Amino acid sequence: MSLVPVLLVGVVVLAVMAGAVAMVAYLSARRRVFTRGVRGTAVVVAVRPTSPFERRSAVERPTERVTVATAAQPQGALTDQKVPAGQYHPGQVVPVVQAPGRPDRLYLDRPDLERSALSVYSPLLLAALAPVVAVLGLTHGLRG
Repeated sequence: MSLVPVLLVGVVVLAVMAGAVAMVAYLSARRRVFTRGVRGTAVVVAVRPTSPFERRSAVERPTERVTVATAAQPQGALTDQKVPAGQYHPGQVVPVVQAPGRPDRLYLDRPDLERSALSVYSPLLLAALAPVVAVLGLTHGLRG
C-alpha cells in the first residue's frame, strides 16, 4: 500500500477545509457589518460596469460596481457589492453601512445584495464532509 495517495488526499482535504473556513469567516464578518455597523449616507462618485470575470459568469445579468464618498472617505471607497445595472448614478445620495472603526469598509445598505445564511455556511458542511468522502474514496480505491 502506497502512502503517497493518502498524503495527497490529506493535503487536498486540508486545503479545502482551510478555504471553506476562510470563506465563511469573511462572509460572516461581512454579515456582521449589517447588524453592528454604523449607518449613514454617502454620495455615489462613480459607477462602472462589472466585467464578466468579476461576475464569475458570462451569462449573469449585467451588474455594476459603485464607488461612494463619505465624510470619512471623501476620495471615495469602492463598495464590495455587485448591484444590478442602471440603479445608481453619480451624484445620487444612498444609504450605506460601515464596519465599526473601518471607514474603508463601506457597503450599500441593501441586505438584498448579500448572500443568504445557507449559502454562507454551506461551505463548512462541504468541508466537514470532505474527509468522509476522501476516506471512502481511498478505501474503495484500495479494494479495487
